[in-house]
Amino acid sequence: MRRACATVVLLVGIALGFWVVFGAPHDWSGSMRLFRMGLGLSSMLLITVSSWLMFPNSSKDGDRADGDQTPAPGPLDV
Repeated sequence: MRRACATVVLLVGIALGFWVVFGAPHDWSGSMRLFRMGLGLSSMLLITVSSWLMFPNSSKDGDRADGDQTPAPGPLDV
């Protein structure tokens, strides 16, 4: 479930990035240019969040005393 959500977030981030680069906002001027920059930054944030969802940080889990190296279940694991 977590990886499926990560894939959806990745595709949304890529689609938003392509729309900002190749789409309609090229004629925006004034303060809308700042909004366009915010959209570009949010597309990069979505791509980064998808990588966090797909490959969670398990460094805390590796230090468990019982020797079990499997990662603990996350909130989106079903």
